[in-house]
Amino acid sequence: MARKSLGFVPLIWECSYCETQNPGPIKTCTNCGAPQPDDVEFLQVDEEKFNFIKDEALIRMAKTGPDVHCPYCGTRNPSTAETCSQCGADLTTGAKARETGGRVRTIAEANAPQPPQPRPPAPKANDELPPKKPLSTRSVVIGAIILIALVVGGILLFRWLGQTNDVRAEVTDVYWEHSIAIEEYLEVSDSDWWDELPEDATVLSCSLEYRYTSEEPEANATEVCGDPYVVDTGTGVGEVVQDCAYEIYDDYCEYTAWAWTPIDPLIATGTDLSPYWPALNLTRNQREGKRDVTYEIEFQGPDKSYSYSTTDLDLFLQATPGSEWLLKVTNAGGIDEVIPSN
Repeated sequence: MARKSLGFVPLIWECSYCETQNPGPIKTCTNCGAPQPDDVEFLQVDEEKFNFIKDEALIRMAKTGPDVHCPYCGTRNPSTAETCSQCGADLTTGAKARETGGRVRTIAEANAPQPPQPRPPAPKANDELPPKKPLSTRSVVIGAIILIALVVGGILLFRWLGQTNDVRAEVTDVYWEHSIAIEEYLEVSDSDWWDELPEDATVLSCSLEYRYTSEEPEANATEVCGDPYVVDTGTGVGEVVQDCAYEIYDDYCEYTAWAWTPIDPLIATGTDLSPYWPALNLTRNQREGKRDVTYEIEFQGPDKSYSYSTTDLDLFLQATPGSEWLLKVTNAGGIDEVIPSN
């Protein structure tokens, strides 16, 4: 989400020595003179509302970037400073900038008592366990052997399932199906976004509907923002922001258009060895689509029946009921290959 700035508000910090609350931009405690520490936490002053700053100088300072702490004396300096205001040290190298962008807590949140963390019960004297011993070399070796055995066993099982056995079987039944997809040029009704309509579409009606979310404003956008909150600019001044996104609406239209549309296919089936294609009687607005074939052969083996599907017409035409075939049957129960006995 994009962050939207609403303005700037004053922050405070509490002196770790005398607990005095000081304005955020003040670099030393107004009561005891202690310097503001590197890890100081700024807090929101007004917990009920945002008291926006109108002082242009403070706003410009907040926009210049986070303050930096002198690497020699720790004094806090503006981000634009090249030398420390306290000791005159060079700040162009080694100065530590404050972290920024974090959410600022209110005074009430900072002072709220923290719930006690549950502590595990202390073990009784007679319940104390001896420290765990490290795994012995023997245990590691045994574990590795077991893992290798499992991997090798899995590989061997996979290979065994793929191995085939020869089974003599007799053809009991056959089935074939020939199908031809048919398309007809029809006027169809549909709906889509305005910029994705077919070129020859006749638009019936359109309405604005939600299409996607963007972080940048666009045409027909509705801005949706969360609750405002304060983030640390690293200058002792807080920035009030909202996480916003833009819901983009676009024209979604009902339309009609002419298009090649699938209709009921032509299908011919049979239980013999004389497959044929269904007759084509196409009108001016129809055309032939994809052709598909299915050939199935049923076998009876010594102890069970098998079913085999193929698209090989020459193979299918050899499946005379009562003929004997050699089946290559895998250990998993599937048929890998069928061979007619000549």
